[in-house]
Amino acid sequence: MTASRPFHLLLLLLSFIPSALPGQTFTYAPHRFGVNLFAGGIDTPRFQFVDIDADGDLDLFLLDRDGVAAFYRGQGGSYSLEPAASFGLSIGAWFRFADIDADGDQDCFTSGDFSDVRLYLNTGTAASPQFQWNGTTLKDTAGTELMSERFSVPTLADIDADGDLDLFTGSQSGSVTLYTNTGTPHAPAFAFTTAQFGGILIVGGGLRKPLHGASGIEFFDADSNGTLDLFWGDYFNPSLYAVKNTGTPHAPVMALTDSTYPKEEPVSTFGFNIPQHVDLDGDGVTDLVTASVFPTESYDTFWRYRNIGTNAQPYYELQTKNLLTMLDAGARASVAAADFDGDGDTDLCIASAGGEIRIHANSGTVTQPHFSSVPDHTMKVPDLYLTVAARDMNFDGSPDLLIGGFSGTLRFYRNVPAGAPFTFSPQSFPLDAAAFGNSAAPAVGDADGDAVPDVVVGNSAGVLAMYKGTVVNGAYTFTAVPGYFAGIDVGNEAMPFITDIDADGRSDLFIGNSDGRVARYEFDPAAGKFSAVASSFASVDLRVNASPCFTDIDADGDADLFLGSGKGGVCFYENTGPSSVRDDVTVPVSPLTLFPNYPNPFNPVTTIPFFLSEDAYIRAEVFTPLGSAAGELVRQPYRAGHHSVRWNAAGLPSGTYFVRFTVHTRHGLTRITAPMLFIK
Repeated sequence: MTASRPFHLLLLLLSFIPSALPGQTFTYAPHRFGVNLFAGGIDTPRFQFVDIDADGDLDLFLLDRDGVAAFYRGQGGSYSLEPAASFGLSIGAWFRFADIDADGDQDCFTSGDFSDVRLYLNTGTAASPQFQWNGTTLKDTAGTELMSERFSVPTLADIDADGDLDLFTGSQSGSVTLYTNTGTPHAPAFAFTTAQFGGILIVGGGLRKPLHGASGIEFFDADSNGTLDLFWGDYFNPSLYAVKNTGTPHAPVMALTDSTYPKEEPVSTFGFNIPQHVDLDGDGVTDLVTASVFPTESYDTFWRYRNIGTNAQPYYELQTKNLLTMLDAGARASVAAADFDGDGDTDLCIASAGGEIRIHANSGTVTQPHFSSVPDHTMKVPDLYLTVAARDMNFDGSPDLLIGGFSGTLRFYRNVPAGAPFTFSPQSFPLDAAAFGNSAAPAVGDADGDAVPDVVVGNSAGVLAMYKGTVVNGAYTFTAVPGYFAGIDVGNEAMPFITDIDADGRSDLFIGNSDGRVARYEFDPAAGKFSAVASSFASVDLRVNASPCFTDIDADGDADLFLGSGKGGVCFYENTGPSSVRDDVTVPVSPLTLFPNYPNPFNPVTTIPFFLSEDAYIRAEVFTPLGSAAGELVRQPYRAGHHSVRWNAAGLPSGTYFVRFTVHTRHGLTRITAPMLFIK
């Protein structure tokens, strides 16, 4: 992620794919089977509750690792994702709502491209907000840009009781910077006051190894005595620091009192907890919500405490570690769909980065599915960053699981239906000895048009491997087909899925990648290979890992799309159009034609010829069979015409290597990959 890339409030592209296939419409439907159930998960949430529409109900804004600040509208204590909400905001790495000009509506502070601060004023109304940025970063009264460390979350509070809001920002040195508002409630003016407000210095880890990092801070009168206390979530503190204000409303005196909070049942996560004291249930007593921004594979990241005491003497009781209910496996979700329990409807299997497989049984019907956010079956797999495919691989009528992971190998788990709804037993598989590269991601489907399932495996380098399936003596065998996917490159973390999406009798290959996008390729029987379909699903952009799975979940005759998200949840796109329409979009010709290397096999030097139809900047790299970098051949501009590069594999073991050309032209970027066989 580059510093200049804006974090938009919510991508409208995410919510609607108007013409992924002509005649077919895929619509993002997070509430199709339950409120927020398929909202995509929560991983590193920076959040704030605020009544953005002045209806008396708190709403929720939540900024996650995908850079999207999602809006959940509040109604009666529940919160529902509204994918199409925008309000004219472009959120940076953090945000804070406050009525900075005392006009009765909420304005928004957020980060700029770096550590600068932007202010979006609400130019709408309290009930119908619309935000506008004047195009400049905030400056203090001396004309110097206000700075707030990009990954810390600042706050605003009237620390001197003069009727206007002051700005506080945490530092990775463990201190707090104060910009005092020397203007008026209607016309703020921030004056740099101190970089060590209250003499506060938050340092964890002990004297021998002091630790301090990014922070999220909040001021709140914790005991209703009229003075604002400070609550601090530090990157290295699994709980919260409490800093007591022992001064007066006009003259604060700050003293660190606790490194864990609340005392009744302290927050305990991996660290970097963002606090907000807020009355969630409308009983007049302030509750506590915290969220961990520390990147983990955990799904217990959004904690809610109910205050069962009073505002003067609070007592916080933990209610849940998942404030929003949705399918969430932690991080890097991969989805497979099949009737795992043999009851005639489609269930879901979710694999995650933490090494867990979760089965969510369909407790509804074939046409009206229903899924619980709580899995019906879980099992641990001895690997991380799992991906999963489902298929009956042993002809017993039950869908089995083929699981890939960070180790670069595949594991086969047989579905044993007898005796229990879900029993998966690890067993041997024909590809047990194969190595696919880090983050192996399997797909099972007919990839060569012979009606026999093949195994296709992607990896972290974006390389796809083809293993042709045949049936011998009533059992599947798989044989490697080197170079089958030459020319296909979707970038890092290739996660394939095979289906016939348009029912034309030709398989379609869908590949998700680390950027959250999905590419589509269609099999050409005459050429014996897959060709890109340029328009398909170009609008899908999860912005973090996307793992596609198609299935007709509601038995209406067309395939719907489930996307495993890098945030750990699942996004659902309902197919609301006809199912059998071709996509005949013409694919632009690549500016680079890559010819076979010669000699091939080679030992140890080979030449790789190529042709450019226009001037381009070329980077050529070689990868090992495991997806590791084996060398860079060139990185330079070339004129249009015929060219070649040479590669010397001396010192490397024999095997199949892959050369990848990345081509930059004035029309955009293209990648092409091809295999080369080195034999000593």
